[in-house]
Amino acid sequence: MVHAIKPSLWKQFGASIDMLINAISAYPKNLWDQEKKFFYISYHVAIFLDYYLTIPASPLSSPLPFTLSNNIPPDGIDDIVPNRIYSQAEILAYLQVSRKKCHDLISNMSEADFTQQWVEVDGNKVMPVFELMLYNMRHVQHHAAQLNMLLRKDTGDAPHWVRAAK
Repeated sequence: MVHAIKPSLWKQFGASIDMLINAISAYPKNLWDQEKKFFYISYHVAIFLDYYLTIPASPLSSPLPFTLSNNIPPDGIDDIVPNRIYSQAEILAYLQVSRKKCHDLISNMSEADFTQQWVEVDGNKVMPVFELMLYNMRHVQHHAAQLNMLLRKDTGDAPHWVRAAK
């Protein structure tokens, strides 16, 4: 059964990541440093995409460093505060690495891998890996939609729907 669902899971998860990449790529470079909300959402979703693809769970980390802080910037969305405003290119490169990580992970998983429990280091989240995949995909799609909404507000346009990942 797992061999039947893996291609569909990848096509839909990959499409969610592609929609996120398309939204970030479409944001005007001249607004990137001015409109911080778009950056903070982009950064947040990139960090957590990678984090939820880390099996077994490990402490939250990123090649684009951050600080955990109670001093959340005005446009920030959580206590993960980037050490600086990373460029679109840096965020997009990170997402490409995570996209490949996602593809490879799904492609190489067995039925036992999908049913094993993913236990967050602090114990706040515990779920089967298959559910974690769906959770992560929904998180990516949620933020891709937010970014598309901001794009429409700021530019009057947004990228089209992606039916399936290639």
